[in-house]
Amino acid sequence: MYTDIISLEQAKIYLRIDDTLTEDDLQITRMIKGALSFIEQYTNYIFFPRDKDYRLINGCVRVYDYPINSEVTTELEVTNKTLYNIYKKGYNNDIITLNVGYSDPANIPQELIEVAYVMIKNMYYEKENNKTLIDRLDTLSKITLENYKRFIL
Repeated sequence: MYTDIISLEQAKIYLRIDDTLTEDDLQITRMIKGALSFIEQYTNYIFFPRDKDYRLINGCVRVYDYPINSEVTTELEVTNKTLYNIYKKGYNNDIITLNVGYSDPANIPQELIEVAYVMIKNMYYEKENNKTLIDRLDTLSKITLENYKRFIL
């Protein structure tokens, strides 16, 4: 699924690797998945559709994931906020299921895709660097991730 967003071929072009060289293809594919997964977890922008379960606490849950495509669970009361939605269903501790994620990769913010490319480059060319992935990013990439973050800690 992640390779529908950034293909192996696109990553190799960005990394300036000849497409006839295939010995690192599996590693680059893992880097694509790792970069995009990291961005999803960091920002709560979900890059491909999937059903996710959320546990209600006293009948309520805040959902930061974006975009929300549909409610698989029915009879939910929804309050839309700027960076999250509140879902309510009675006063119990049920689990609700929502379908979240972009159904069309073209709708994913291009800035987040660019950050993923920077991450892939860092993973590929700075393998021996002991810094964390986020610390290896340039200032613009860090600012981009912060601007797209859907929660504040």
